Amino acid sequence: MVDRSAAGRLLRTTWQTTLSRGPGYEPLPPGPAFDGGRCGYFVDYSAKTARSEPDPVGVPIVQIQRALGWNERATAGDGRGEANFLDACGRLLGAAEPDGDALLFWYAVPVPKYGLDRRWLSSHAQGQAASAFTRAYRRTGKDVWAEAARSSVVPLLSPTHDLLAATGDGPILEEVPSHPSSQILNGWITALWGLLDVGETLGDVAARRAFEDGVECLRRRIALYDVGWWTRYSLYPHRVVDLAKPIYHRFHVTQVELLGRLTDYREFSAAAERWRLYDRTGNRVRALAQKALFVATRANGPSVPVAQTTPGTSPR
Repeated sequence: MVDRSAAGRLLRTTWQTTLSRGPGYEPLPPGPAFDGGRCGYFVDYSAKTARSEPDPVGVPIVQIQRALGWNERATAGDGRGEANFLDACGRLLGAAEPDGDALLFWYAVPVPKYGLDRRWLSSHAQGQAASAFTRAYRRTGKDVWAEAARSSVVPLLSPTHDLLAATGDGPILEEVPSHPSSQILNGWITALWGLLDVGETLGDVAARRAFEDGVECLRRRIALYDVGWWTRYSLYPHRVVDLAKPIYHRFHVTQVELLGRLTDYREFSAAAERWRLYDRTGNRVRALAQKALFVATRANGPSVPVAQTTPGTSPR
């Protein structure tokens, strides 16, 4: 007998995921107080603090972004914000796995889309954890947070933890350590922000240099994410182009616009202007139709690589 209620829930969940609606798909506007010497983050994660369900097991980014959301609320004057932020940072630090000089935030969920069936690290989580810890340091002046921030970006400074992909254009920070390289845009930029925070807040020369090298690489490769009417989510060589969902396309616009403000590189601000114009009803429908084709064909595996790492230079 068919469980109609379960089938209905699955259909609603699938539809919400396709349209980027519901829990986990909250709006991500630019942070109103990320510059000017204040403690705000580049993106406003305040909406993440409204969720009451427990954090999913093995997905550290949920806890990291909720912490940054409380930090944003503290910056806006919420009386509960700072205590909740520091509490979240404490739990985040307690959940990290020390590994020499590094703090590791492991994912324990498979990602068949990129061929991951074991636990894995992410430059996204490592960089964003560092951003949270630098803000805890700025609020308290306690060295424990400075050390946590430095340790969080250690995996972003060398290929040891499989999060750096070398290309002829420079180093790419990998949100998922896939082979072949996936080069997910939003995770790469988020990780760069973590390096920038550690470099500027803590005066860490290696982190600052890694940020500059990564930005220069992205500056040279930003056009690869533009399909002429929408943006790619990643450059992984699926048979069908890995387009961004609408929420990620808009996030790309926000991210490259902020990079333009941070670096004064025209390539980023021009991409933001162009990509914003892509966000029209016809293009959104076209992107969603393409995503349906993508899901239908993904099981067939990779096709011809698109702008992959230089042979022999990938960390593995």
